[in-house]
Amino acid sequence: MSQRILIAILMLLTVLNVLALSVNFFQQSRAATGGRGYQELMSDPDFTRAVKSIAEACSVNVDIAKLKC
Repeated sequence: MSQRILIAILMLLTVLNVLALSVNFFQQSRAATGGRGYQELMSDPDFTRAVKSIAEACSVNVDIAKLKC
């Protein structure tokens, strides 16, 4: 494979990677929180209890960045 083709493929992959990252950065969360903000959710004892129970049931494999619940 010639060096020009290899460089063209690498540039194309770089552009695709940048596009994929920009889509991920600008995607908004669609969680159903009833219109409540961060402070309201953090002060809600039912919400914090639910989040803690879910987090305690999960384990994280840091080597492969995998969450298992």
